This record gives sequence, structure tokens and C-alpha cells, in this order.
Amino acid sequence: MLSKPLVAVEALKDMHRGFNLGNALDAPSEGAWGIVIEPRHFDIALEAGFDHVRVPVRVSAHADLNAPFSIDETFLARVDWVLDQAELHGLAAVLDIHYEEALVSDPEAETERFIALWQQLATRYRARPASLKFELANEPSGKLDDYWNYVYPKALRALRAIDPERTVIVDSTFWAAAERLDDLRIVDDDALVYSFHLYDPFPFTHQGAPWQGPELQTQCVIFPGPPLTPLVPVAAAQTVDWIADWFQSYNEAPSETNLGGARSVEEAFEFADRFVENTGHPVYLGEFAVIDRADPASRERWLRLVREHAEARGIPWTVWHDGGSFSAFNVRTGEWVPEIRRALLE
Repeated sequence: MLSKPLVAVEALKDMHRGFNLGNALDAPSEGAWGIVIEPRHFDIALEAGFDHVRVPVRVSAHADLNAPFSIDETFLARVDWVLDQAELHGLAAVLDIHYEEALVSDPEAETERFIALWQQLATRYRARPASLKFELANEPSGKLDDYWNYVYPKALRALRAIDPERTVIVDSTFWAAAERLDDLRIVDDDALVYSFHLYDPFPFTHQGAPWQGPELQTQCVIFPGPPLTPLVPVAAAQTVDWIADWFQSYNEAPSETNLGGARSVEEAFEFADRFVENTGHPVYLGEFAVIDRADPASRERWLRLVREHAEARGIPWTVWHDGGSFSAFNVRTGEWVPEIRRALLE
């Protein structure tokens, strides 16, 4: 097995358990999705035993469309405040560029702007302590899948010219799928960490999500499969082959091979294991969560399983928390969702 780059491993020592500050600075404007980051959110993190936060930001919504693509100073001041709060609370922070729709849709045309945004961020934050990490782009997908191995090394070179040693996190493609880690071009950079997200099995973690298509609106999906009584999925589930096949397996296959069972989680970590062994680079689990439409017991079982697999491997993890359907705690009262607290913190 290859040795892990010492710089990156050292930089990850302040990251074990974290949560995302989602639906705030990654909204079109902070508050547009009902979430405004407050100092007590950092208090909640600290009191619960977390050591870092991931800060998704929609930088492109606050930057000029034409060169030099200047980022709005008011927005940057707000990002400053969030990073200050993390530092004041003794929390590491991952600054993550989120929702780069233009880059996903037309990566060739948008690469120059994307790089310019990171040059501005790197210049502004290069004096920050090593507890601040940069994540180049959340969940590359769409047309960016085939272009990411060109875009990210180019952006990394521009960033390194400004900030040579900071830990930089690079997501895999296809929405940061673990199975796509092996497709990434590996760059000779000892402070580079690669990242994946985990929402498998998707018909369980996203059951009934209103932003998903009609084929994913079946609810009462438990984890792990199979259920005691076969579940009849919504009619639209039969119109998408992979979902129809998934429900057949979920209802009929034994637990060892069930697509709705523990193997769906285990396989993701096996991909991560192979990547680490082949490349020597450490990995980071930047997002995982279950929608609140799932039953609490299933939610707890899935979250605990993911956490245990990550921690057994020394992989830092960050649960997706968005103040909405994937909330770990009530953003107004600070009260934790009981099954999530048990699964992650006990």
C-alpha cells in the first residue's frame, strides 16, 4: 500500500467529525432558503463534539460575469465572518464552492471565471491558519464530468501560485460518487485530499424528496431491505429501469445482496479503500444524510453504519445539515433530531 502524503495527513488531523452549514451561503442569497448562519450554530457544533464545519458558498452568484470577475465585497465580508466564527470556536472549516451551474453546463466557457474566483479567494484567505481548507467545487456533474480532469488541475495550479501549502479538497465526478474516484487524474501535490459523498441507496435516502422526479416519490422505504411486506412503489418508478430494478431487489433479494441493504454503503467504502491504496492520497466524506421522510429507526441505522465505516478507516466525515429536510438539529431552538444525535455522537 502506498504511503499517504504526509502534508495532507497532518492537515486532516483537526478534522474528524463535522457538519455542513447548508442552505445559507449556498442559497441564491443568504436567507432565501430560510437559513441564516448565527453564532449559536457554532456553539452547537462545539458542544456536540464536532471539530469542523463545511461552509458551502455560491460564489458565482455574487461575482461579475465579465473579467476580472470580481466578487462582491459585501458577500466576501459575510464569508469572512463565518470563517472568523469557526476560528473563534476552535473549529476547522472547509470553504466549498457550491452550485456552479454555469461551470457544469458549459465548462469550457466557464473555466476562466472559475479560476478567477479561486484566485480571489486564495489571495484573500492565504494568511488564514491551516485549519481552513479549500474545496474546489461541490459534486461535479453533467458536462463537467468529462472536463473535470482538465479544469481542476488548472484551477489548482492557479491557487498554488498564491497559497502553496493549504489543504485542497477535490470531489470526484458524477455528484462526488465513490465509484468515480478511480477516474480522477492524480496530481503531484502532497496537500491534496480527494472527496466523495454518500447517499446510497438513493431511493431510501431521498424518498419523497419534492425536488426529485416522480420516479423517486415512493415513501415508507426502510433500511436495510428487504421489508417484511413487499412495498408497492409509485407507478412512475416503473418507468425508470434502474429504479424498477432497485425496488425488485429491495422487495425480493436477501439482505446480503439486496440493493437496499448494507452492501450499498459497504461498496462505497470499498471504492474509497481501493483509491487510497492505489494513490496514497487520503479521502474525505464531505456529505451524507437521510431525508426526514424516512422512519427514524431506519435513519439511525443508516447514519450509524456510514459513520462506523468512515471512522474505522480514519476518514473524516461531515453530515449534510441544511435546516430543512436534512436537518441534524433545529436551527431555531438548537434541539437535535434524536436519532441523528444517537447515530453520530453516541
